Amino acid sequence: MSDAVGQPKGRPRRVEGAEGDRRAEAAEPFVVQALWKGLQVLGLFDADHPEWAVGDIAVAIGIPKATAYRLVRTFEAGSFLVVDSASSRYHLGPAAVALTYLSRGYSELARVARPFLQGLATTSGETVNLAIEIDGQAVLVDEIRTERPFTSPRIPVGRIIGDTANSNGKIFAAFKSDEQIARIALAAHEKLTPRTIVAPEALLREFQRVREEGVAFDLEERSMGVCAVGAPVRDQEGMVVATISLVAPTGRFASEQAEAHAEAVREAAAGLSAFLGYSARVE
Repeated sequence: MSDAVGQPKGRPRRVEGAEGDRRAEAAEPFVVQALWKGLQVLGLFDADHPEWAVGDIAVAIGIPKATAYRLVRTFEAGSFLVVDSASSRYHLGPAAVALTYLSRGYSELARVARPFLQGLATTSGETVNLAIEIDGQAVLVDEIRTERPFTSPRIPVGRIIGDTANSNGKIFAAFKSDEQIARIALAAHEKLTPRTIVAPEALLREFQRVREEGVAFDLEERSMGVCAVGAPVRDQEGMVVATISLVAPTGRFASEQAEAHAEAVREAAAGLSAFLGYSARVE
């Protein structure tokens, strides 16, 4: 029996393999065979076969297991695949989902969120983002750019923002279980700017503040000259499913402006949460 989730009994399904390689070479003499094999690996993952073991990948593609292992480790290094440490099976990672999020249903969230993003962008005059979390990493799925002067590097939709030096990452971390929060705080964090919070004790305090205040700030932690504030978006079960954040240059993020931005972001996130069916419970 195959050990890939969703696989039928018997031999794993076989894709193009050597015959596919011959057809690819005949059709296009400039095909890079290693890349072709890699694309075949990614093509194995679908709704019926969301997880694969290395051995089954090798059989399905028709390649040595050692080659399959090198391919999946390469994809793992780029976050295109993620391994489940308990089962040793691989599933699509944030980089792969970021490339295909429009076909995975996230477009619907982006669609219903658009009016709330536009309202926030109009009232604040600043750039507004919508992000989701995939395998522990924030991924930008929509953005409305400000028309005001702002020279920060543009983050393309679908880009992974995989750290806690930004408001989105802080929110996704802060609303996890205590065990998960502790693990995130203890992990190694790159000091992207002199203001980046990396000490475990400081990160734990920051996550606690985010939980209490309902907003997360990035005060030049990810990029000097750029600040942001974000708030969680919840679904009808109260789960944090996205974040709405406002990004502005430091010069437009003084204390009073920051508080006004924070309140506006809270309001936008609360409005979208209510639209998704969330109702805050009175403790």
